[in-house]
Amino acid sequence: MVTTQDLRYSFRLIREHPWFSAAIIVTIALGIGVNTTIFTLVNAVLFKPLPFPGGERIRMIGASQTAQGRNFFPVSYADIADVRAGASRGFERIEAVSETRFSVTEKANPPEQFRGAWVTAGLFDLIQTRPALGRGFTSSDEAPNAQQTALIGYGVWKDRYGSDPAVIGRVVRLNDRPAEIIGVMPDGFKFPQGQDVWAVTIPTAERLRRGQRDFMIVAMQRPEIGREGAQAELDVVATRLAGQFPDSHKDHQLKSQTFHETMNGGPIRLVFLLMLGAVGFVLLIACANVANMLLSRAVGRTREIGIRSALGATRGRIVRQLLVESLVLSVTGGLAGLALSQFGISAFDKAVANVGKPYWIQFTMNWTVVAYFAAICVLSGLIFGLAPALRASRVDLNETLKEGARGSDGRRGGHLAAALVVFQFALAVVLLSGAGLMIRSFVNAYAEWKSIPSERILGSRVNLPNSRYATPELRQQFFEGLTPRLASLPGVQIVSYISSPPGSGGSDWRVETQGQESLRREDRPMSYIVVAAPNYFSTLGVTLTRGREFADSDGLPGQEGVVVTQHFADRFFSGQDAVGKRVRFYPEGGEPKPWMTVIGVVPNIRQQGGFNQSAPNPVAFVPYRSESYRGMFVLLRASGNPSALGAAVRREVQGIDAELPLADMMTLYEFFDRNRWHLRVFGTLFSLFAAIAMGMAAVGIYAVIAHSVGRRTREIGVRVALGADRATILRLVLRRGLVQLGLGWALGLGAALAACRLMSTLLFNVAPNDPLTFGTVSACLLGVGLAACLLPAMRAARLDPLTALRHE
Repeated sequence: MVTTQDLRYSFRLIREHPWFSAAIIVTIALGIGVNTTIFTLVNAVLFKPLPFPGGERIRMIGASQTAQGRNFFPVSYADIADVRAGASRGFERIEAVSETRFSVTEKANPPEQFRGAWVTAGLFDLIQTRPALGRGFTSSDEAPNAQQTALIGYGVWKDRYGSDPAVIGRVVRLNDRPAEIIGVMPDGFKFPQGQDVWAVTIPTAERLRRGQRDFMIVAMQRPEIGREGAQAELDVVATRLAGQFPDSHKDHQLKSQTFHETMNGGPIRLVFLLMLGAVGFVLLIACANVANMLLSRAVGRTREIGIRSALGATRGRIVRQLLVESLVLSVTGGLAGLALSQFGISAFDKAVANVGKPYWIQFTMNWTVVAYFAAICVLSGLIFGLAPALRASRVDLNETLKEGARGSDGRRGGHLAAALVVFQFALAVVLLSGAGLMIRSFVNAYAEWKSIPSERILGSRVNLPNSRYATPELRQQFFEGLTPRLASLPGVQIVSYISSPPGSGGSDWRVETQGQESLRREDRPMSYIVVAAPNYFSTLGVTLTRGREFADSDGLPGQEGVVVTQHFADRFFSGQDAVGKRVRFYPEGGEPKPWMTVIGVVPNIRQQGGFNQSAPNPVAFVPYRSESYRGMFVLLRASGNPSALGAAVRREVQGIDAELPLADMMTLYEFFDRNRWHLRVFGTLFSLFAAIAMGMAAVGIYAVIAHSVGRRTREIGVRVALGADRATILRLVLRRGLVQLGLGWALGLGAALAACRLMSTLLFNVAPNDPLTFGTVSACLLGVGLAACLLPAMRAARLDPLTALRHE
């Protein structure tokens, strides 16, 4: 049991050795501070319940098709009723949401586009959130032929309507259909993922098609039913649907996940867990450093501990006193680290403020974080205090009292200190290797599109409402009218449009080439499909390697051309000239498209984005005349600052259609930067952790070697007196340090090669075993370690033999 006497003695030692104690406290503060910071982030993203009553029981239900490699995709609106009927024992309430974009138009205000969602009427009752103004949805709102109703976010009410209470009851056009605003949601509410407008779903014949998969089910799991029991009910429902609707539900399963698993699974979950592991390494290095410092201090306390033992103190009593001292230092450092973590949390929150962070993620501490903080404070004290305490308490009274007269401890603790140096250097190798790979990924990502003049290209999303642009001809007519108007703006050099800019995805269609018509549809390989207008590649400054880009006539009947990337050409026409070859595409769930002729080949352009940073997929660009999407991204390349054209672009668009809003207006550089934020943020964090680890390792090595030199001062003096030169003394001192460095490097390199494989899905154009990264990291760390060894070695080589022989 810890007594007040133990605590008083511990605080007295801190006062008597302020600089030594401060060094320990600062080291532990860094280790515990970064751990508390990262655990707060991990807890907020992966574990903290949603801020609603029963938030820990909210589940998301989606479909899976394991045989096809498809995991957790939306269900149809018609499936919701089947899940409600068949899974009522496992879930007390079942609702659904479908994320979309809403264009809001009305006479009194300019058109605007907002992130929105189609919802079932009871969704907000499930999460027990009522509107701040007006009323919520009721079951009558989703009856067939009911008037469309909508709820707006607090920000929309404040910014668009000036916080006017009279907005309740106002009829606006929502995606070109009349809808009545019936309520305003509370300030800050944006469920589920940054939404600002919600409309209740009214069943229609189109909505009730089983193949129309738009909805994710949101359910409240019953507290008395475990996850396995609820999943068993869903399995029964899925089996029944597969039997009833084989065309749309063959091999489909229903799967329940926590809200965090759905919204923050996959690479996001992995990167946060990797960060938690990285700061765990930082804390272990800090503990190893402090343990070595305590071992060195134990030398000066040998006589004290010997006298305590001689006066009757048991070894357990001595160990307890030393552990209390360690715990006091750990808790004091932890409190300093807690203040440091507040700064780190705030800095991270600001860094990700504009990257689409879900509104319900709040980087704040709760009792889980407090418990974690308390646990690592205690565990750290035990980790760095136990070994020195056990070592210091093992005394031979006769030898100790004799040695005490000389202030020496012989060789005690040397092997343990060396082992700790090896351990912390190995951890530093692992950490710096991971950081090096992230930094290389960051550099590669920013260099990927450096040939594109992205700072001079302005882009904006145009979504044509189906009610006014129902046919391909009407959509083509709109863009054909818009292009010359934009091209005539002062400073505009070239105009084009694309369905998905680089790094923003595309449609996954199956590919058939001539000669492979016998393959089954499900066996045909996949490719990204992107719809492009003439001059798209010229706008980007991309030169075709073969053939030509689109002309105005491409896409007309009989002139179905397609431009493909080099990766596509290599994948489907290996060793052949792709230009002139014919391909056909199969959309998911749709009829095959007409045969198309390859008219050009462009260098590889990566379409996948976000955390998916693997090598570019095959990409095929089809002309807008053959596949006229309603949503397109308009691109203008300007001779000057493209952002200055924003108002003029909006004016020209609305000169053709006064009710058409623009969305996501930004330069292409800003667009690319938004897709690469994770490399910038997490690369910086891993670099920071690695720098702390390297600094701690260097200080630890220096301290151990310097302490070893201090213990061997008399021996070195004797050697010098007998004729040893400086080179001999340097080799003598460096040998031990270099052996430790070499062993730590070898162990760390092996661990790093294994650990960095976990990062493979997060890396961009760099292999997890990249030799350049590992070679650079090894050279850097060995150089720092050598410098840490060399300083005390040079001091030893300059020792005056007379002074050394008199050393006590």
